[in-house]
Amino acid sequence: MNTQEKVNPQGKSKMQELEELLLQLVEVRSVVSSSGEHDIIDFIENYLREWDYFRTHPDQILRVPSEGDPLGRTSLLVSVSGRKSKNALVMIGHTDTVEVDDYGPLAEFATSPARLKEALKSGKRDLYPQAQDQLADDNYLWGRGALDMKAGVANEIMLLKQLAENPDSFQGHVIALFVCDEEGNSAGMISAIEALKQWRDEKNLEILGAINTDYHTAQYPGDEAYYLYRGTVGKIMPLFYIRTLETHAGDPFAGLDANLVLAELLNEVNLNPKYSDFSGDEISVPPISLKVEDLKEVYSVKTNHEAWTLISVPLFEQTPADVMQKMLNGIPTETVHPEFEIISLDQLLDKAATHLGRESKRLIDDYLKPILDSADSREQTLHLIRELERLLPDRRPRIVVGYAPPFYPAISCLDAEDPFYLAVDRGLRRALKPNEDYKGNYILDNGKELKVKTYYPYISDLSYLGLPYSDRDLAVMKANMPTLDRSYQVPLETMKNLDLSVINLGAYGFDAHKWTERLDCDYSLRILPELLESIVMELLGV
Repeated sequence: MNTQEKVNPQGKSKMQELEELLLQLVEVRSVVSSSGEHDIIDFIENYLREWDYFRTHPDQILRVPSEGDPLGRTSLLVSVSGRKSKNALVMIGHTDTVEVDDYGPLAEFATSPARLKEALKSGKRDLYPQAQDQLADDNYLWGRGALDMKAGVANEIMLLKQLAENPDSFQGHVIALFVCDEEGNSAGMISAIEALKQWRDEKNLEILGAINTDYHTAQYPGDEAYYLYRGTVGKIMPLFYIRTLETHAGDPFAGLDANLVLAELLNEVNLNPKYSDFSGDEISVPPISLKVEDLKEVYSVKTNHEAWTLISVPLFEQTPADVMQKMLNGIPTETVHPEFEIISLDQLLDKAATHLGRESKRLIDDYLKPILDSADSREQTLHLIRELERLLPDRRPRIVVGYAPPFYPAISCLDAEDPFYLAVDRGLRRALKPNEDYKGNYILDNGKELKVKTYYPYISDLSYLGLPYSDRDLAVMKANMPTLDRSYQVPLETMKNLDLSVINLGAYGFDAHKWTERLDCDYSLRILPELLESIVMELLGV
């Protein structure tokens, strides 16, 4: 790797300029679903429009509204073009962060790294040993969003700047998508891919692949490696509705407590590797509950007979149809009640439609339409299930399994001859010494490994750049996700049409989504920029 510092006309090194931009980005508090999401996009657009390149090519910055977003949030599509070529490369980065309430009394400093570090050094909050040691190390920059993922966004902006100042150094186009709402429902990316497809088609481009620069961290205690991912984990979210048999609290054995069934369900599924997904020697994290609630609204001595939960299920190679099959057949019910039934939402619809002599689609619309604009999309699904289940004359205890938003496909490419990944490998070899003892991994100039894995382990917007499932798999998902194409929009056809090879090569640090979030500056602001530049030049260099 070329470690010689490059200096700009203002006398700042490349790393200093990158850090300065990062601090500016962090200081714009862009918590998801807040007005700060507007502020950060405004900041980035204003920053870009100061460049000579965009004064000459103002139409190569496109503001992309998030369709149907009540908050009116927008994203940016930014393109820098070199010498004439159809080839294009996409970079993506999200501009929002999670909340700052976990900082407690230090919340006002959460996006002011210097003040936050000063407060922590004065002992305002206790730190665990590793964090305490790294607090004293100038290599770490602390603050909400520094790691997840404004360091990645800053890297992309500075790479765009370098290309914009030297358009003859490459051929083709680098298109960056700076998107809102990644920490929520991915409204930014869902709209941005429509803009990307239109941009590609209108300009007759051939997109070679996509690079996300979202953060990564140690995968186990003592892990000192860095990671390149050739894909990203997916996610689907089963919603379980439980209806049991109510009784007087003084006669509890005459009924069946929904809370007890819910507890047994969570005990079965939560963090159970039986429900993890596998690919080669990689295993996903197990499912985890994201919402747990009983549905009894008032106090009385009648036992609760309704409850529900949302379970986040990671996807590697399993499909939406596979997950539904696991949920219906893998969860034991006979030990709870001999007549207990577990069915899919699609099966419930069929039962209700048959009982009433009506069409399933009409039933969905009748029950969802009144609440489409007022209830959360997950609660809309629950509402539909409750209303349909009440229609059945059969009052046996029952669990109904549906799918609630959001949905993230898993994307990966295991083809060793994929042209995009071969170019990524050549780009890394230009910048680094390959580790001949372990093919596919690389040695950094700090002596540590850059390892290659398939699935980025955290949910990412890369998921929306492809759709690897069969029509049957998608049919199962659509049949059990009633809010799809109603209150929840995912452009499945656009995703399938884009079908891009992807990597995640991003910043490194610790404790994303925690108040101890911090960035490893040496890797993220010195090494990573060289890796990204080398890959881009391998793909698009003259």
